Amino acid sequence: MIRKFFSEVLPSPARKRFRISSFKGISTTAAEENMPFNYSPKTYNFAFDKGVLETGTGMSTAVAKIGGNDWSFVKHVTSPFKELYLYTMHSGEYRFDRVVAYAEDGKLYDLRLNVRNSFSPIGSYGEVLSATEFNYDGKDGLLFSSSQGLFFLSGTRVESLGIEEPMTAMCTHNDRVFALFKSDPFKLRFSDDFDPSNWNVSLFEGGYISFSGEMGELIKVLSFGGYVYAFFEHGIARISAFNDQTEFSVKKLFLSVGLIRKDTIRICGDRIMFSAADGVYAFDGISVSKVLYEVEGLFSSDQTGAKATFHNGKYYLACRLDMDSRIAEGPNSLLIYDIWKGDLEVAHDLALSCMIGVNNECISGVMAEANYPVNFLGMIDRSGSVNSTVTYKLWRSPITTLGVNRGKKMLREVIVRAEGEATITLSLDGADHSFPIYAGKNRIKVFRPFDTIAVSISSDSETIRITEADLTVDFFGE
Repeated sequence: MIRKFFSEVLPSPARKRFRISSFKGISTTAAEENMPFNYSPKTYNFAFDKGVLETGTGMSTAVAKIGGNDWSFVKHVTSPFKELYLYTMHSGEYRFDRVVAYAEDGKLYDLRLNVRNSFSPIGSYGEVLSATEFNYDGKDGLLFSSSQGLFFLSGTRVESLGIEEPMTAMCTHNDRVFALFKSDPFKLRFSDDFDPSNWNVSLFEGGYISFSGEMGELIKVLSFGGYVYAFFEHGIARISAFNDQTEFSVKKLFLSVGLIRKDTIRICGDRIMFSAADGVYAFDGISVSKVLYEVEGLFSSDQTGAKATFHNGKYYLACRLDMDSRIAEGPNSLLIYDIWKGDLEVAHDLALSCMIGVNNECISGVMAEANYPVNFLGMIDRSGSVNSTVTYKLWRSPITTLGVNRGKKMLREVIVRAEGEATITLSLDGADHSFPIYAGKNRIKVFRPFDTIAVSISSDSETIRITEADLTVDFFGE
């Protein structure tokens, strides 16, 4: 019997390459299925300069250049710092910047940034509630209010000014101090010219401005752009405050639905930034605009401990994001927002208790104290680790069908170019397949069918750089 065999020529699949490059940061403003492949609904501890995934935020020892040599500011104080303040002293043509730390042990500590030293104790003056730079009786210093009263610090010398009632917020404007006394959250008081020890109410001395409860309690006061701005729980008022009290005037500018968070209000160049229960805002002295839409959906409703600082065009916001975290409560993330470029970097599983921007000829940057992943005081940088404890870095693409919803698809291979070690995880129809990435060109054979795909890149390396990832996909007809 003669058997006959027939052969069938199967159609060749259509083969396409999809490149993930020009990596973008986090965005939660759109559904994943509608996002471009190079955006991420979840990313942290990576930076995105020039579209490349690379080492993100970390912290390292604060090093100053003093007398041509490096000097490390190492904290030898065992008590955690709760707040950092900065003021400048002048002597002739010389300038001396000093950081004052308020610690959990109730003491103040002094650090001179221009000389070789470390934090040294000043003394205990009760719980510090607010502070402002001031020149009192010809001396530069820091005026601070505590549970024990009002004090003036110059160098390491502290002088009581005889005002026992605590002030929860204060600022210096036109040689007066404007302050909120703890006993009355609806009244803004101001001192006599040049004299924060005199709060007598008089046309020729001090005085006060009363507010209704329309915008809630008064929480913060700032001198900005020639005016005094009073921040309330739900609004902002502008005060024209010249030396002549008869010319003082008040104008309401903004009413917020969400509660404004006091410790996030910071002057940032030509604007004031702050966080509220309904988002993060920029205020130019007249109008308010919302920013950071891309992470608005990630903010936790509980922002206890949230605080901010500003340095070199960037707003640093320590806050809590609703992402998987090893930190049970309080801030678990640091948002670094470039106010000029609009770029955003997210550091996660980083808990900061205090921070402040410093900038002089010896040292420049943001000094901060972390209590997770390690207890450490240093400078925020791009080291990818906190005092040598490496941060976990993650970038994940949106879930996508690659624009094809008919027929069958098969992922043949992935090519990744990297500097450093990482892991790439391919989520195909919800099932994860992970592969190691090494320095150089990585060619990963996959050969798996899928309908939807998401690509994640993670790394435990201190330094990492991913330039691109190419996916080769075969498409078959129905």
